[in-house]
Amino acid sequence: MIVTTDMSAKEVINDFKENYGRIRKLLDEDSKNDPENEPYLSKYKAKDLLNNMREALSKVANYDNGLDSVKLDAMLGIVLLNIGIINMETEELSASEQILKEAEELLAPNAMKPEIVITIINIQNNLGILWSNRDEPEKAKSFLLKAKELYENFKCTLQMPLPIEQIIHNVGEAVTGDFMLLEKAHTLTLYYLAQVYGSLKENLKSAIYCHVTLRRQLQYSDYEPIDWALNSATLSQYFAEHNGFFQSRHHLSAASTVLDQYETKLMETEIEDEVFLAKKETFNHRSADVARCWVKYCLLLMTASKTRLMSDEENIEDASTDMSNMQLEDNENICGGDVKNLVFPDLDVSKYEAKIVDKFLLTYQDAREVFLCCQGWLEKAKAYYKLDSLACDHIELVQDSSQSYSYLAFFEEDDERRAKMHKRRIDMLEDLIKEVNPQYYLEYFRQLWYELGEIYSDILSIKLEKLNKSKEKPTPHLLKKINLLCEKSIENYTNFLDSLKDKNGQMPEKLEHDVIRPVISAYAFIGRNSMKRIALDKVIQQDHIRKSYLSYKSVVDICAKDKDAALMMKEEYTLCQEMVNILEIKMKKLEREIATSPNQ
Repeated sequence: MIVTTDMSAKEVINDFKENYGRIRKLLDEDSKNDPENEPYLSKYKAKDLLNNMREALSKVANYDNGLDSVKLDAMLGIVLLNIGIINMETEELSASEQILKEAEELLAPNAMKPEIVITIINIQNNLGILWSNRDEPEKAKSFLLKAKELYENFKCTLQMPLPIEQIIHNVGEAVTGDFMLLEKAHTLTLYYLAQVYGSLKENLKSAIYCHVTLRRQLQYSDYEPIDWALNSATLSQYFAEHNGFFQSRHHLSAASTVLDQYETKLMETEIEDEVFLAKKETFNHRSADVARCWVKYCLLLMTASKTRLMSDEENIEDASTDMSNMQLEDNENICGGDVKNLVFPDLDVSKYEAKIVDKFLLTYQDAREVFLCCQGWLEKAKAYYKLDSLACDHIELVQDSSQSYSYLAFFEEDDERRAKMHKRRIDMLEDLIKEVNPQYYLEYFRQLWYELGEIYSDILSIKLEKLNKSKEKPTPHLLKKINLLCEKSIENYTNFLDSLKDKNGQMPEKLEHDVIRPVISAYAFIGRNSMKRIALDKVIQQDHIRKSYLSYKSVVDICAKDKDAALMMKEEYTLCQEMVNILEIKMKKLEREIATSPNQ
């Protein structure tokens, strides 16, 4: 772009239009095909053109050619914004900050002008991104809130914003504004604010801004259905984790509804070419992911209900599941201070909301309905995540299925039915172990062994409780069953512990933080279940007591060496110390009895 003193306003604009068109092609099209060894080739070419335009437009301001000053500032502002974005994308952050601040200062006096407002909001957005990239979320927030304020103030003026294409229109052409570009810029502001509040650990605000972003995308039909559904389903997990089952169910229902709409359109495609097949594969993949989010919703609802029933039976009926009990400082007026406003009014989600409750579960029937819903979503997810192709995901789904049976068993009052539910868990986990190679999936095997140890212990507790209640003498079959449950629990806990030992069979001197609790719990369970084995022979009894003693002693030894373990497992450490002392006395007593027994 070369400017001479005798150029008219029309010539300056035409020159700008031609060069800006070349720049957009370089950035929007050519840059996608840049070679790997020169990933920024097109961006650098565009930047050279932009710098020439910047210099030329700066010269235009020095003489009178009939060009409106606001229009000139708008053109120069767009140029500076694009240079700043390219600098940021090519990791020249200091240069980017400098040029974006220059653009901000240039446009600030006319920020509420229709020709300026979209550009200055985008400048603030990019300054927000820049400071986020520098890991300065508080500073990033200040620019993004400024962008939000600019948008809100401009909306009050009732003016129509003008995009650059209209600013550089030809004389005689009708000028039409484009509110969508303004709305898109504002949607980006809200999206970036969601990320920034996440970085600041203000998770509720982050979630609300995520919701508002999704709601606006729906409102303006400005979204890609698969991505939108996945984002809505992912956001639902935050709400469910904070007992916001009303919001969580709504977001999941919205995700499934949008996927249904997309599938309907996809199936209308007449030509089943490679593009269609790729879209169908993506749809199946992401539908399975949304199904997994539904599974998590069911599990979280069941476990939250179980926790309430165990801890606070008096206030069960008053339990809130819509996050209305959470404090929200809504000084930015993003949801009117009411988190129950986090819905999508433009979308009918009743089909999916009608399938499952969003209230805490109180009875077995309540839990069974959620359990059955969970099984349906599990089957849908497993249809995509098969063991022979996506093993890790399939293993996790089987683990989720096991957990759903566990929570249902909590609500079941009949001992035999509860035991059968736990037996169903054992079958599915042991079948899985037979199909998977521990060499490649050791972390999962550890989880499976530990869970199997727990399940056998749970069934053991049911059987022993039933035996204690009964006044009848236990049958040999029942005694054999109890011993078998003890042995199977011990076997699985032992497999878990052995997998953590070195080649010499020794536990690490200091356990990793995330395995302290399961290791100590496993040793404690082995100690407890060793003592529960029933034996009439005193020599066998002695062996059981010794096994129990050694397990409790292992806990004492670990905690004596590792202060972190002792602090984390304080109650277990104290209990195991007591059991070691008790069992030492018991072993000595039994040794004397065996020594003096005429049958030995």
